[in-house]
Amino acid sequence: MGMSTSALMVEAMTMGESTIGLPTRDEPRRGGLRSLLHRIGKVDEIGVIGALIVLVVMLALLVPDTFLTGQNFINVSRQASYVGIMAVGMVFVIAMGDIDLSVGSIWMLSSVMMAIALRDGYSIWIAVAVCMLVATVCGLLNGALSVALGIPTIIVTLGTLSLYRGLGLVVTEASPVSGYELKTWFFESVGGRDPIFGVWISVWAALIVGIVGWVLFNQTAFGRRVQAIGSNLQAARFSGIRIARTRILVMTLMGFIVGIAAIVALAFNRNGSPTVGVGTELGVIAATIIGGTALSGGSGSVLGAILGALIIALIQNGLALLAVPPAWSTAVTGIVIIVAVTLDYLIKRRA
Repeated sequence: MGMSTSALMVEAMTMGESTIGLPTRDEPRRGGLRSLLHRIGKVDEIGVIGALIVLVVMLALLVPDTFLTGQNFINVSRQASYVGIMAVGMVFVIAMGDIDLSVGSIWMLSSVMMAIALRDGYSIWIAVAVCMLVATVCGLLNGALSVALGIPTIIVTLGTLSLYRGLGLVVTEASPVSGYELKTWFFESVGGRDPIFGVWISVWAALIVGIVGWVLFNQTAFGRRVQAIGSNLQAARFSGIRIARTRILVMTLMGFIVGIAAIVALAFNRNGSPTVGVGTELGVIAATIIGGTALSGGSGSVLGAILGALIIALIQNGLALLAVPPAWSTAVTGIVIIVAVTLDYLIKRRA
């Protein structure tokens, strides 16, 4: 005869229990290496990190004696720090769907105004306040004009690029501003290296700005509003986000961050040069896009932007070590921008 009902139930329960927690034949096992690679692939900045590693390896093979030195890496980090600081602010601007072309001119105008304040006998704190005020007001004016006139920020800043630089040339009479005491704590400390690691203070400033910028962009309601506006302007408006206010705040923040870069740059350069910042906007935009910030808006990476600035500095450093004429540095920056924009377009189209 067949098995009893109770026996069948016991057998079914036993068979069910025996398979608990065990993989079936249809369930693939994911090895430790495969799982690690999968997690690494999800890192937003994996592309720029990979590019950075490839670039370092190439330069190490081409010019090992001059490239693989501690002094060279320290100098490259300083060169990248100014663009890296400004790229943090540019992440907010581009993620919102805008572009600021006036950052180089704001850098120049705010730094020469600080130098003029020092030359006229004002204290370093007042001079710093003047620099930050000028840079912040320039950013505020960019945002206010864009909102008031109802035109894209890129058009406004195309005009203010010339306006701010022209004002800087007027107040300096197209000559470097100097004639103030250089043997002070500001120039020796802010314009020098830290006594422990020997790293330039501007590099630490870039790291601090990067950390604060990352928190503001990724962990606050303000950062989410910025990304929402860049992702879908109409949806952001319907959700109650104050578009005009946010745009003005972002452009003001951009100016404020440029002011920080101007301070540490002046501390190192030790004079207010009317030629500083020429073409810097290209490097800042390139660093931001290389770092993974979508040119179409809606997303961005603060860490990636700083790494992008480091890549550009390494390219320029490599060209110098390879004895390539300096004029090619600008050309290469343009090529990098074209490649970065093209890759951004292709990736977004596939998505």
